[in-house]
Amino acid sequence: MPKVGDVIAGKYRLDKVAGEGGMGVVYAATHLVLKQTVAVKVLLPSAATSEAVVERFAREAQAAARIQSEHVARVMDAGSLASGAPFLVMEFLDGCDLEELLQLQGKLPLADVADYLLQALEALAHAHAVGIVHRDLKPANLFLACRPDGSNAIKMLDFGISKAMTSRPEDKVLTGQAVLGSPVYMSPEQLRNAKEIDSRADLWSLGVVTYELLSGAPPFDGDGVGEIFAAILEKDPTPLHELVPSVPKEFSDIVAKCLERKVEDRWPSAAELASAVAKFGTGAHADVVSSCAQVLTRSKMLHQHTPAEVRRVADAIAAAAERARSTSLGTEPLLLANRKPESATVKDGLRTRALGAAWRMPSVRWMGIAAALMVVIGAFAIFFAVRVTRDTTAAPQTTMVSAAEGATPQDPSSDEGEGASGQGDGNAPMLMDLPETPGQKGTAQRSRGGKGQRPQRPKFLNTRE
Repeated sequence: MPKVGDVIAGKYRLDKVAGEGGMGVVYAATHLVLKQTVAVKVLLPSAATSEAVVERFAREAQAAARIQSEHVARVMDAGSLASGAPFLVMEFLDGCDLEELLQLQGKLPLADVADYLLQALEALAHAHAVGIVHRDLKPANLFLACRPDGSNAIKMLDFGISKAMTSRPEDKVLTGQAVLGSPVYMSPEQLRNAKEIDSRADLWSLGVVTYELLSGAPPFDGDGVGEIFAAILEKDPTPLHELVPSVPKEFSDIVAKCLERKVEDRWPSAAELASAVAKFGTGAHADVVSSCAQVLTRSKMLHQHTPAEVRRVADAIAAAAERARSTSLGTEPLLLANRKPESATVKDGLRTRALGAAWRMPSVRWMGIAAALMVVIGAFAIFFAVRVTRDTTAAPQTTMVSAAEGATPQDPSSDEGEGASGQGDGNAPMLMDLPETPGQKGTAQRSRGGKGQRPQRPKFLNTRE
């Protein structure tokens, strides 16, 4: 075992022993690089030889690292000593757990208990959202920590026997003396088969903790493990409001619903239990209700009703959209052009992200590029066709008008002859834009102003008719 003053992993100096148990020792330590106080938990040599204990230790680190909640003690690092014993580095908590607080104060006020319960429910909501069941909730695993500003916060500890809701082959069910959990706080289904449980087993345990904090004693107890198990499986606890008259019957009924033996009769989720408990607290944690609901709703959308392939491509859409926005044209991919705003609902947001992710698939991307090229080519073809047609139509009109302005009126008797001879010899008149001459202009004016004379048509117009 390391001693006070030792430096482990090259950066954690052990300052003092903060706690000791049957399996490990917790040190208050200093991170030599960050100058930050941390807690270092090291397994005892006797415990480190047990495969089950080492597995538990690793599971605690992995589970806590997956849960992103203010009310779960953060695991910052993990590793092994030179002896091979594993260690965890966690945030250092200053305060006491609820078991110690209960021993110091006895029964706790309802408003305080409701606040503690709400914070624990937020931690559970985040754990359940990532598929983790704690399985060992009790007052000793709910730590009342002091924040830097002097306020208090509940921190959930010890995910060592936590279980993924999706069973794995390596999960073991321990029987006999090695019970997976603390007997007083275990649900009936956990007693029968610790593998076949879901998030409602944690709500049972939290109901037992609440009952004990308000009454000073757990609802199920006995002289030994056998009697405790029998009470959990068969005995109905005394209603809380009968033991503690200051507790309203409505709150007593909330706790009683947590302790229903049939799983389907309990609160279905941490969010619904938090909604029922919120009005009994001080109001400092009223936002927990909406937070729990949002976390669990998003988890349900992503993990229960979305195929795995869609989840995979949906997770990549944020990066794809960001790349599209950063292009030189500042445009998004074709399928993202009508993307909804970020304030859209979770369901609509998921649909939008899935459509956007489809753009990244090679087949869809090449189809989109081919369609874009066809549109561009078609646009250019239409443009040139219209332009050629316009030029072909406009040229004769311009020439005829110009020629008409520059022509000299001829004698009508000579029009027919010259027109006929023009057609007969096959020599069409050359049409040219010629500048006006003084003689031509005067002739045209005299012709138009002559009395009794009809204006003469230019010869080449008669020829074309």
